[in-house]
Amino acid sequence: MPRWVFGLGVVIAILVVGQATGQTGNFNPAGGGTYFGAPQGQAFNADSMFKPPPAAPPAPATPTTPAPATPAAIGAGADGGLLPAPPPPPPPKIWTGSADLGLNGTDGNSNTLNMRTNWNVQRKVTDNVFVSDLVYTYSRQNGSVTASQALYNVRDEVLFLHTPWTVFTSGLIEYDELRAYRFRIGAYAGVGYVVVDDADITLRLRTGFGVEREIGSGVGVVDQWVPEMLFGYDFRYKFNDRSSFLSIVDFYPQINDWAVYRVRARAAYEYILDPKRCIIMRLGVQDRYDSNPGPAERNDVAYFATLGMKF
Repeated sequence: MPRWVFGLGVVIAILVVGQATGQTGNFNPAGGGTYFGAPQGQAFNADSMFKPPPAAPPAPATPTTPAPATPAAIGAGADGGLLPAPPPPPPPKIWTGSADLGLNGTDGNSNTLNMRTNWNVQRKVTDNVFVSDLVYTYSRQNGSVTASQALYNVRDEVLFLHTPWTVFTSGLIEYDELRAYRFRIGAYAGVGYVVVDDADITLRLRTGFGVEREIGSGVGVVDQWVPEMLFGYDFRYKFNDRSSFLSIVDFYPQINDWAVYRVRARAAYEYILDPKRCIIMRLGVQDRYDSNPGPAERNDVAYFATLGMKF
């Protein structure tokens, strides 16, 4: 028998015995499994020969734009509603103010002209109130000026939440053509107390100290800084949606001589003639009192009626 036939028989016998016992042996050298392919003990079937391809990675998520929200309906229940919900109320106004003008005169046997203008503005937020106002009065009779006055006030007040106490700084500028001084300037600081502040009534008290100075060349002008105290209040009462009353008073005594003092006071009734256009009418009185005015009168009272506009 040829030798090759005998060798082929031996190989076939080994394979038959290996299949019968579940092991065919592993003739791969150490570390050569990858090089020589799968181990000889691996099952010889379709699953081992044709492995399924690896699963594809998941596709990235595509961002989607949310649909616009549909406004809630008035009285909408489980079955919805017919009309869209009303828009939210506008935020409260921060800046408010007004401007008004009064003018009258005569021409003939007597020639007179009287004019008064007022401008004021207020900025109010939860922790701060800023107010500023200017009043100018001018009168002329038969060619002679009988009054030419201006009074400007400014105050910034810091509010402390959940307490009625406040702190403030304020300043003033006065002009008077007929007094010994031409200008009076002052600066003050102090504390305030809010007695009440709601939609119908407001009352604020204040006290502090500061300095004032008269600038001019007339007799009795003290051209130096003079220390003063300050006591004052702001009061406003709203009768209804169209009418209200206001009063503002400031009292300035000198610290080194309380017998020398000044008072600045005004009161007015305000009526809204046209609520749509915010046209207002003011009727009021203003008093400027100086205990030591020099050659001028101590009391200077002015009555006025003006028309203006609120904003």
